[in-house]
Amino acid sequence: MIERKQYFFSGGGFILEKLNPPRNVNVVVVMSDTLRRDHVGCYGNRAKTPNLDKFAREAAIFENAYIASFPTLPNRSDHFTGRYTFPWRGWAPLPMDELILAETVGYYGVVSMLIGDTYHMFKDNYFYTRGFAGWYWNRGQEGDRLTTDADIPIVYPCAKEKIRWWERGRYENIIRNRYYRHVETDWFAPGTITKAMEWLEHNYKHKSFLLWIDLFDPHEPWDPPQYYIDMYDPDYDLEEDCDYPVYGPLDRFSERELKHMQARYAGEVTMVDKWFGRLMEKIDDLKLREKTLVIFTSDHGHFLGYPGDDGLIGKPIGPKGLMKPIIHIPLLVRMPDGTGAGERIKGIVQPVDTMPTILDFLGIPIPKECHGRSFLPLIKGEEQKFREYALSGSYNRVVHFSNSKWLYGCFYKGPVWSKAVLFDLEKDPYQENNIIDEENEVAREIHEKMIQFLKSIGVPQTQIKKLAP
Repeated sequence: MIERKQYFFSGGGFILEKLNPPRNVNVVVVMSDTLRRDHVGCYGNRAKTPNLDKFAREAAIFENAYIASFPTLPNRSDHFTGRYTFPWRGWAPLPMDELILAETVGYYGVVSMLIGDTYHMFKDNYFYTRGFAGWYWNRGQEGDRLTTDADIPIVYPCAKEKIRWWERGRYENIIRNRYYRHVETDWFAPGTITKAMEWLEHNYKHKSFLLWIDLFDPHEPWDPPQYYIDMYDPDYDLEEDCDYPVYGPLDRFSERELKHMQARYAGEVTMVDKWFGRLMEKIDDLKLREKTLVIFTSDHGHFLGYPGDDGLIGKPIGPKGLMKPIIHIPLLVRMPDGTGAGERIKGIVQPVDTMPTILDFLGIPIPKECHGRSFLPLIKGEEQKFREYALSGSYNRVVHFSNSKWLYGCFYKGPVWSKAVLFDLEKDPYQENNIIDEENEVAREIHEKMIQFLKSIGVPQTQIKKLAP
């Protein structure tokens, strides 16, 4: 029986009826911020990820998942709206007039919960909790203004000039926020997933639910418990020990310091992996596996001085734009019935496909406003090719149109860099040679396809004209 009640639905005003869930199934999404693809076992071997390795054997492995909007908040907007965000706005609140995932599933009676420590989503009226039936913020990540205790000693682990944004006071917040840690669950990923497991224990009997778990790890600062770092670099004894490095060229760090920073990052990844495994065990303990779709992904990668990182650390946008280590992301999707387990899916998918996929799985109609599509047909083998190119970019800075062969990027008029770039990723996987002059015809063809795609999703002509081919 339909419960007759008035619900406010920002995408369509007041709704007089709340519908029952079409299907008795659940969805769990785990977002791991700034996770390099090559640090997940099924994509590379730079970190120990036994739990994700096990999960990958049970899940569909997407080989060509690419970001759309960069960085953190524009990415979440893509996921929550099913629409490309960066052609219209950058780092901004979630608009009040757009149709969003949590609100849509709530209209159909699906209980939704957001649990996270990605503090950008929760702070200063950014509204990324909108539509969720409940939400919990595990506070203290990065520069969160949580603790002002004057008796906490402020000791920098290295020269201040090596620390990103130290002059803004952010790193002093980091020092204060982590002062009271004693056991592993005091760290963010362990504490956030513990809260998610507690929520599951109390809520697993709902007919249908969506649980979105948003982990800021392995984003900086790279400060997991010491035993995770020791897995990768147990003998480090230099005085300089930077866990939040300035973005840019590597020349401000010694080779030994860089190796240790890479170990810190890998330790963060392994910590996330451990607690992701605990979450999967909880799902099994509650006998939810056979009715729950689980999605694991990231919002973008991070340069760490590895081959292909262009001699950089961080995620700066330089004359090559957004390079492949940033835009090529992990995506693992486990179906309740095991469909697609261990299969490597070639179709190009993006964050705008998350909302349509979840709605499709729940049996809820996909709004026409969505730019994305459900990728369930790829997992089921009903489709092979999804889209020809992935559209990625940063508001008023750069736009990329890329696939496994070509990475084409052009800049908005005005920045320091204006010359477009083209890389043949099959011949030049590390993007060392911009061949746009030699392959001008290919670049022109991709550029035209990109412009037509931007027009097809309704990007204003005034914005398109800003692009310098």
